[in-house]
Amino acid sequence: MEIKKEEYKEYLSEDYLGIHEAAALLEISEEELWALIKRHEIPTHNVAGAFTRLKREEMEVIKNKWRIERELFPAPEKYFPHHATVRKATLWEKAADFWYFNDFYILCSILIAALLYFILAS
Repeated sequence: MEIKKEEYKEYLSEDYLGIHEAAALLEISEEELWALIKRHEIPTHNVAGAFTRLKREEMEVIKNKWRIERELFPAPEKYFPHHATVRKATLWEKAADFWYFNDFYILCSILIAALLYFILAS
């Protein structure tokens, strides 16, 4: 079975990516991609012993794996990520929240204290 030159070019262009295309697919810089290649974290293929190519299917699998890892296991952040958009509550706002959540207990305590005063005073 002989492959025509045009079909072979289409096969290479569809299945294998250059560094620039693979970096764009993985949404990282070319320098980061080269670092991953040097650390053998990404599989590569040498074409004609001189050109480094990456299989499209393998890059898509790696991209999906990275996406899943980012979504399921986000990196811990040292600070609250929206600290610039969320301001600290004022003393008045803290008191208003305290009253909102404890008004029943405060009113009951005042009523009990008043009743005890009238009982003990009479």
